[in-house]
Amino acid sequence: MHTMGSDTVLQTSRSTRFPIRYIRAGEGDDAVLLIHGLGCSSLEWSENIAFLARTRTVIAVDLIGFGASEKPAGFDYLARSQAQQLLALMDELRIPRVHVAGNSFGGKVAIEMTDLAAHRIQSVTLVASAGAGREAPLSMRISTLPWAWKFLPAPTFSQFRQGWQGAFHDPEKLSEDRVRQKFEDAQPPEAQRSHRLTLAGQINFWGFKSADLESLERMTRAIRCKTLIVWGRQDRFLPVAHAQIFQERIPHAAVKIFEDCGHAPQIERPEEFNQLLEDFLSTA
Repeated sequence: MHTMGSDTVLQTSRSTRFPIRYIRAGEGDDAVLLIHGLGCSSLEWSENIAFLARTRTVIAVDLIGFGASEKPAGFDYLARSQAQQLLALMDELRIPRVHVAGNSFGGKVAIEMTDLAAHRIQSVTLVASAGAGREAPLSMRISTLPWAWKFLPAPTFSQFRQGWQGAFHDPEKLSEDRVRQKFEDAQPPEAQRSHRLTLAGQINFWGFKSADLESLERMTRAIRCKTLIVWGRQDRFLPVAHAQIFQERIPHAAVKIFEDCGHAPQIERPEEFNQLLEDFLSTA
């Protein structure tokens, strides 16, 4: 796993409703906010931060309930609420406009940010983003059943690793260090609660909730800023067909499909992803 650079600084917000841990790297008027997906953290951008920080300010967050951020009982864990807190963080950091890139659930949060404050979003990059269609992994759908968290045994480390390997076309790209950190982050009861509530807010046994998808369709059709859609052809979590749905809703968007790649192109194909995102941000 790549280092994130010697100038990377771990910080915690002071003025958001709940403390948000974030990584800050680089300097520059141009800023990019990196948002991870469900069950993840800013670690998901470890292959990208140093490269992007050569020419701009990079902020990679742990969403509320994940990583090292607070995991409060009094938070609803909806994507819109996460988006509101990230806009408050941008206020605290005195970043008036920002490029936003989100992977999976993080893409959904990015879409919500464009709806809440379109004038503040310089560009949006959706990396295998949730929000285009009903399809969701079976394991997630089962875990939304009322009895699932009470009666299903917690996964062993080996089972946990196997589950996350499904996010990759090449499971060797999921390093032991990465999966161990994710496993440790998932153990505290409050982390399990935030994961469960985030799932319940968007998914039921049939997949992503219809009302939520309808709202997200409205939001994506309203996006006017420069947009990049990135997907892995072999994504087993959210099908690559969702990229076309997003493109139909955002006709001006650029689309890049990585071959031999799964749900996390920024990890599985970091060199190509980094150059793609750098070129896009430079013209946005």
